[in-house]
Amino acid sequence: MSTQSPVQYPIRAAAKLTGISIDTLRAWERRYQAVVPVRGERGRVYDAGQISRLRLLRDVIERGHAIGQVASLTDTALEALLAAPAAVQGTVQPTAAAAGTPELLEPVLNAIEAFDFTQANALLGRLAALLPARELLTHVVLPLMREVGDRWHAGTLSIAQEHMVSSSLRNLLGGLMRLNTPSAPQARILFATPSGEMHEFGILAAAMLAASSGFEAVYLGPNLPAREIIAASERTCPLAIVVAIKTSSSAEEVIEELRLVASQRPMNTELWIGGGEAGQVLPALRSSRLFALHNFEEFEGHLARLKGASL
Repeated sequence: MSTQSPVQYPIRAAAKLTGISIDTLRAWERRYQAVVPVRGERGRVYDAGQISRLRLLRDVIERGHAIGQVASLTDTALEALLAAPAAVQGTVQPTAAAAGTPELLEPVLNAIEAFDFTQANALLGRLAALLPARELLTHVVLPLMREVGDRWHAGTLSIAQEHMVSSSLRNLLGGLMRLNTPSAPQARILFATPSGEMHEFGILAAAMLAASSGFEAVYLGPNLPAREIIAASERTCPLAIVVAIKTSSSAEEVIEELRLVASQRPMNTELWIGGGEAGQVLPALRSSRLFALHNFEEFEGHLARLKGASL
């Protein structure tokens, strides 16, 4: 009498069955050994029991527990947590992550103050595994950028520490942007900063938001001459070009670079300019289809407008 081999699911199938992203599944295995799949000819494969356990972990985390607190629990213990009243659920409530509380950022800031680059990267990577992309940006990355900037201006963080954070966030956001680029994007949006503008976090975070909203983000990076931005836009035909300038960047040479982009971009491509001085720069560009972005809420509003127009 023959016996059937147990069904095994490759990681892509496991992600679909559990609703947990492939990146998160790998992170849970690597950091917490939440499940230990067999490695076969097709890579990681999960059995039915592991799929069931992953679903339990997913449900427990949705009730407010951190993966680091529950990864080692047995399936029976996980089921008991799910059966418990919501009032006595885990110590980490969903509102804590969603509110961007100091408790969420404090371990990262402590690592930065201690020049512990490895720990800072590990903590940020853990948050990236636990939070959806938009929540990571709005409740971790952007508040961290503001806090580090404030501490740098106050003299409590050094330039070296600020650069360390810049490196960590650039790697994190760049990786997330690649992971969140949709397989069938609705349209392209191009991101860059003009010549002389080295600060890229604004456009990098904006590119991540665009990708998570269903757009293809063509990310060119900082300090790009106007003619290179124009050439790239001619090749890619984006719905919009997004550039960012700092408050101190409204010098005539920057305005001239933006004027060149505004006058020579493709006919149907909008130009969005982000930064505190964006509204003051627009009149000097003498062009149409220009928009100033003073915050990410305005940026998301324009994304929604483009998405509605493209449907």
